[in-house]
Amino acid sequence: MYSDVVFANLAELWHNLDTNQPLNRPPATDADNLMSARLTVACNNPGWPEQVREYQRDVAVDRIKYPMLGGAAANIGPCAFWPNERRERVRINDRGPANVLMVQFERDPGTPLAGAKKMRQAFGQRATIVTDPGGGHGVYPRSTNLCSKNAVTTFLLTGARPAKDLACTPNI
Repeated sequence: MYSDVVFANLAELWHNLDTNQPLNRPPATDADNLMSARLTVACNNPGWPEQVREYQRDVAVDRIKYPMLGGAAANIGPCAFWPNERRERVRINDRGPANVLMVQFERDPGTPLAGAKKMRQAFGQRATIVTDPGGGHGVYPRSTNLCSKNAVTTFLLTGARPAKDLACTPNI
C-alpha cells in the first residue's frame, strides 16, 4: 500500500483469492538491496532503544494505545543491534540557506502530510513545499502529476523553487 500504482495489482490479487483463481506473482525485485538501503538510513538515526526491556515496555504500551496494530511497530528489529555509532540529531530551523524544496504526496503511508507541514513550518522561508495529490511514498519520479514533476525537474536542473508553496491539482 506504499504506492497508488500497486492498487490494481492488489485488487487483482484479492479477486483471485476470492474466486479461487491462481495468484499472479509480481515481477521479482531486488528486495534485499531495498531493505538494506532502508535499514542503513533508518538505523543510523538516533533514538533506537538498545535494551530488550525497552522494546518490551514499548510493545506493551502500544498494544493498549493502538489496538488495531498492537505492538508490531514498537517491536524489536535490526536497529536495536546496529553496529555503527548513532549520528547526532539534526535540528530543523529557519537559519541557513534558502534552498530547500520539499515534495510530499497527500496520502503517504510512511511520512504523512501532517509531518511534512510541521517540517515546512520549521524551515521558515528556507523551504518551499510542493504537495502532490497522489498517494504513496517517494513522489519523484513515481508521480504521474505533471505539476509536481515539473516543479522538481526545474529545481534539479536550475535550483529554482516555486515562488511560494504549491498544492498541485490532479491531472485532467
